[in-house]
Amino acid sequence: MAYYVNRNVKMTWWERSYIPEILRGMYITSRHFFLNLFGFIPFFLGRKKEREIFTVYYPEEMVKYPPAYRGRPVLALNENGHPACVACGLCEIACPAYCIHIDPGCNSGKQNEIERWPEKFDIDYAVCIFCGNCEEACPEEAIFMSDDCEISMLDRKKMRYTKEQLLVPVAELKDRIEFTRKMYAKWNY
Repeated sequence: MAYYVNRNVKMTWWERSYIPEILRGMYITSRHFFLNLFGFIPFFLGRKKEREIFTVYYPEEMVKYPPAYRGRPVLALNENGHPACVACGLCEIACPAYCIHIDPGCNSGKQNEIERWPEKFDIDYAVCIFCGNCEEACPEEAIFMSDDCEISMLDRKKMRYTKEQLLVPVAELKDRIEFTRKMYAKWNY
């Protein structure tokens, strides 16, 4: 079905000058400017309990991130004290920035509890783009995107985290694990 657009509509000289729309835009912009400039004063004088401006005063106030937030990738540490990773290398292959490096350790046949584990697991956060592909590729639910975003450093060499620095107990990742199970279950056929 075709739509007909009437292109013969004539605007008045007042509409063609765009003065009403410019004035309306200036009114909206200046209203937001002055509300944000002076809107914090009643809050600090104690007249309002809640401030209308959503400005977070960062070191004193912290934002609770939703479970879908993709912070730094971390390794899940099981209840038995071992990482959940089996060093399959899928996260290393799925990483578009090539920031994950895994050296697998194999079972010699004498230990029966763990067949494969990562001897070395490094993530270079100076290169990581926090895309979450490593989390999607992991078949063992061993690597998750945490809600930690405070990883800035002055030295790039300190941005390379080892396995011991990456391990986080499963209890702390509970919300993210539930979110990923609901999210990625849609595509598991």
